[in-house]
Amino acid sequence: MPEISVQHQCAGLTDLVDVASFGKPVGPLPKQTDSGFFEEGNLAAGTWECEPGTLEIDLDITEFCHLLKGHWKLTSASGEITEIRAGDSWVFPKGWKGIGEVLETVRKAYIVIG
Repeated sequence: MPEISVQHQCAGLTDLVDVASFGKPVGPLPKQTDSGFFEEGNLAAGTWECEPGTLEIDLDITEFCHLLKGHWKLTSASGEITEIRAGDSWVFPKGWKGIGEVLETVRKAYIVIG
């Protein structure tokens, strides 16, 4: 029987490890860390953090996110601007392309559907 997977106190985690970039850096590569706690088939969940910087994003997955801290400005390839702040939830739909500007270090809890 499957059991519940839990990642306690995501906002205060200290065990995040360096990971490959979520997108192509525009300018200096911002430091990115992650602590995944669930993987099964095409699903993965965890907590991701990124220091200020700019990333070119081109997604081949769908991702639900909840921002725990920080400020992120997302500009789609069509020019639509979405500002995300701590406490906000959103979905990156599969195929989303654009620029992500991390204005203040962000930390998000996420679930990826591949």
